[in-house]
Amino acid sequence: MTSTSGRFDLTRWDEEVIDDADGAKLVRVSNSKTFEGGIAGTSDAELLQAFAQEGSAAYVGIERVRGEIDGRKGTFVFRHSAAGSAGGGDFRVDVVPDSATGDLRGLRGELSIVKTPEGEHTYTFDYELP
Repeated sequence: MTSTSGRFDLTRWDEEVIDDADGAKLVRVSNSKTFEGGIAGTSDAELLQAFAQEGSAAYVGIERVRGEIDGRKGTFVFRHSAAGSAGGGDFRVDVVPDSATGDLRGLRGELSIVKTPEGEHTYTFDYELP
């Protein structure tokens, strides 16, 4: 496994409430990012979020990344999945198998994201390439 890191900026965030019934509010989000560091490029994502009672929440999403990883160019798709409550939660962002193109063909890996109190997003990407 190779590890690389960097930061990203959210350059677009459009959300729409699709259902606000008792129990949970459901939201659809379209967003775009610009990556710097080990991943250099841009992405577009579609997310579905659920905001439940007592502050619990979950989301799933698909994100297409266009750019390069440590100098190798192509595209690939991340799958996002997260759920959490006051008692804890889980968060996972990984590469969809066989989604990579160009020099990134065969890419596998998992991304971790940290958001600072100031709102900056940093990432670490652990990956393998053939």
